[in-house]
Amino acid sequence: MEKKRVLSALSCYVIWGVQPLYLGLMTHINPMLTLCLRIIWAAVFAAGILAFTHRLPELKSLFLNRQKMKFLAPAMLFLFGDWGVFIYAVETGHVLDTSLGYYMAPFVVFALGVVVFKEKLTPLMLAAMLLAFSGVAVSVLQYGQFPLISVVLSFLFAIYGALKKIVQVESVLSISAETIMMLPLTAAILFISPMGAALAASPPVDHVLFICAGIITALPMMLYTFGVVRLPYVMIGFMQYIAPTLSLCCGLLMGETVTPDKLVTFLFIWAALALYVVSVLLEERKKSKLH
Repeated sequence: MEKKRVLSALSCYVIWGVQPLYLGLMTHINPMLTLCLRIIWAAVFAAGILAFTHRLPELKSLFLNRQKMKFLAPAMLFLFGDWGVFIYAVETGHVLDTSLGYYMAPFVVFALGVVVFKEKLTPLMLAAMLLAFSGVAVSVLQYGQFPLISVVLSFLFAIYGALKKIVQVESVLSISAETIMMLPLTAAILFISPMGAALAASPPVDHVLFICAGIITALPMMLYTFGVVRLPYVMIGFMQYIAPTLSLCCGLLMGETVTPDKLVTFLFIWAALALYVVSVLLEERKKSKLH
């Protein structure tokens, strides 16, 4: 069972990491149309899984839980924004910016943890966080290039994660609820804008791409849920960097180049991650000695 959970978690991060290659097949499609159809088919797939496992009553109970919906509804908006910016970035040739954004996200999470949840950072973790933010500052000051897509993605994902930490809804149930809540907005965009006509005129191969995009949106969340339940936190912490690393490779394979400003920011982020890894290992060693 442990091997299955490790394989499940690895599969999740690999799918997230190589998604740019798949979305690269859809660059001829309007990014907003891709987002809308990705949401629709993710909702169908996730709700289908709940129906198959006889868990639809849980979904109904979640929608009726005002306390949880108070956090889940805004979380949905941040997830919508994250998916939208990610698709736009991939389809406009900014895959490296998405990779950098998800490398940066843990440090935004650290900052939110300190400010919102009053968590304490070790000196090495604090140094890692300052180093990460310094990388962005140096890039802006030296090259005049602000990594807007990267910063927006990192904040959207981090705030989404913070809201999910507060509400604590199981992932498959959560992704079903979130995508279903997105459907009215998605339907409005499709029917009000000219994209509805574009969808009707789309060739069959595009519809296959849309369906598969929904599956690769919902499936990793389910794999993640199964994988992380009993795996050590440290192992999952290291695994989370598989996705942005693969995205970086995808960006290079798709013909992007690492500009000087991006290189500087990446180097700072990687140095910060190295400090973070050391701090986690030291904390784990302290805990093991106490036990």
